[in-house]
Amino acid sequence: MDDEPIPELGNMAPASYASMPSLSFMRSHGEVNSQQTIPDGYAASTEIALMTILGFTVGSDFDSRSWFEALGGGLEVTDSDLCLRCNLITHCNSIIESHCGHYPDTDESHTIIKKLNEHFGEDDFTFHSFGNFRNLLIVRNCWAKISASPPHRLLDQSVDRLLIRANDLTLEERLNRCITESRTILRKHIANGIAIWAPGRAISFPNNIKGSVVAGVNVVKGIGRSVGMSVIDVPGATGDEFTDYSAKLNATLQALKKDDFVLLHIEATDEASHERAPFKKVRILETIDQLVLSPLLTKRTGVLQITVQGDHATSSLSGKHLSSPVTVINYTKNE
Repeated sequence: MDDEPIPELGNMAPASYASMPSLSFMRSHGEVNSQQTIPDGYAASTEIALMTILGFTVGSDFDSRSWFEALGGGLEVTDSDLCLRCNLITHCNSIIESHCGHYPDTDESHTIIKKLNEHFGEDDFTFHSFGNFRNLLIVRNCWAKISASPPHRLLDQSVDRLLIRANDLTLEERLNRCITESRTILRKHIANGIAIWAPGRAISFPNNIKGSVVAGVNVVKGIGRSVGMSVIDVPGATGDEFTDYSAKLNATLQALKKDDFVLLHIEATDEASHERAPFKKVRILETIDQLVLSPLLTKRTGVLQITVQGDHATSSLSGKHLSSPVTVINYTKNE
């Protein structure tokens, strides 16, 4: 939700520019604070921010994002497995055009991952499709250290910036071959390349948070599972602007009949910022206000303590995550 002043929006942030009457009501009748969800010395990321919001402290060498995604996607991984995020991306004239491959549909994603496994897959080296641009590569019995840049930070830059480094030269060569040769293998697809990044391994957290998670992205589902929460799979929850907001809200309201706490996560605003599309972000925020926040205020759901906040800020100018504090709006509904 949080951003920075955007010249095209009259130097207003998208959440200030957008027409959000329900959120405005919560602001004026609740409490408005801020939270530093990215501790000093940490890169701004969903997993660090959400673990902070949930009350956990992670080490400065924390590198388990893709393990969260594997956990959220129902994959079985062991302590000796290396998990890697595999984005489907689009490039043109060797320049990265889209970090998300212009949002391939489920069939397209499955087709592409099948091709990658046919060309590169082995028993110890397997690509896994989740039906969108967010996919995983699992390397079994691997203890290598990987350095790779997130593709959303590399828009309008050379595809060569996607190449990774590893302290295992054999693995480094293997991964970079996947990245470079995929451009030929996928040349007929709109999502005509891959980015391999976000190395992660299994880690343990106290399973002491009771409640449910409603989310369209596996990293949030995995975070919930890792701390003891139940994950509700919602048909139509896609983790982008095409997600079914109403279905996610209805799942949340159903969960509140048995749970005291539900974490409802919406990814679409972050994706709009990565695309550097502030007007799209405004439109998404207005849709969230209409289809999520307004029904929360108007449906007879009893007493609710509602917190509305971003996990981290994302710039619609640079497309990058920001480490600045996020706005926290707390509102209590007493009916």
